[in-house]
Amino acid sequence: MSDFTELKKKHRATWAAGDYDFIARGILPVADHIVRSVRIRAGERVLDIACGTGNTAIAARARGAAVTGLDLTPELLDVAKRRAAAEGISEITWTEGDAERLPFPDRSFDVVVSSCGLMFAPDQARVAAEVARVIRKGGRIGIQAWTHGSGVGAMFRVTAAYMPPPPGVPSPFDWGDETKVRALLGGSFSELRFERSDCPEFTDTPEQLAELFIDRYGPTNRVHAALPPEKAAAYRRDLVELYRSYVTPADGKVRWGREYIIALGTRG
Repeated sequence: MSDFTELKKKHRATWAAGDYDFIARGILPVADHIVRSVRIRAGERVLDIACGTGNTAIAARARGAAVTGLDLTPELLDVAKRRAAAEGISEITWTEGDAERLPFPDRSFDVVVSSCGLMFAPDQARVAAEVARVIRKGGRIGIQAWTHGSGVGAMFRVTAAYMPPPPGVPSPFDWGDETKVRALLGGSFSELRFERSDCPEFTDTPEQLAELFIDRYGPTNRVHAALPPEKAAAYRRDLVELYRSYVTPADGKVRWGREYIIALGTRG
């Protein structure tokens, strides 16, 4: 089994950079889609893996579920706690932890969800096994990921040209590929099905979108900050050019598509 300890330390620092909560609030419709599609009910025990600043955990708790939110990055959990308190949402258990080594007994949950978080754990097979372990027989999953062809996938490809991912680590966007998700989860979950949707970002100009993600989104923020000035400027230009391809002819503004899938299934 690969040891991704050092990589996970980098992940923690990456997601603590910038202002992820600002970005997360722009994808709140994804959380709503998950809790509706997985049909979370009052009293169910729900685990939100890689919960970030709490979008899906808070939405599940609002439906009356008993919710645990787990994330590798304590800074994000601190924001999630403040958000929940500000929204009058109480009794969510926030836990610092690793998606590849979930700190819970077998069959602890009725539902396991994740919104654009679990997908970034490097050992995908281990994550899939852990999801299957902690969910009861007959329990349900709702796991969302951006697709390879989405605007997010395109942004990560631009970023990889300046800071290549470590060798031997599978693409996080494999969780947005139905065939690969079936290979990961099909042995443990029956009735696997997928829902597709889009959560676009709108800005007036490509430059505005590039500034937003360089300033606030951890992965792009950290890469930009790590590059020497001339390469940082080139990276910014390449992001602007990418976002320019999403300009809509009707009004000249940017509609950056963020297509995703949600994997839904029942624990066998």
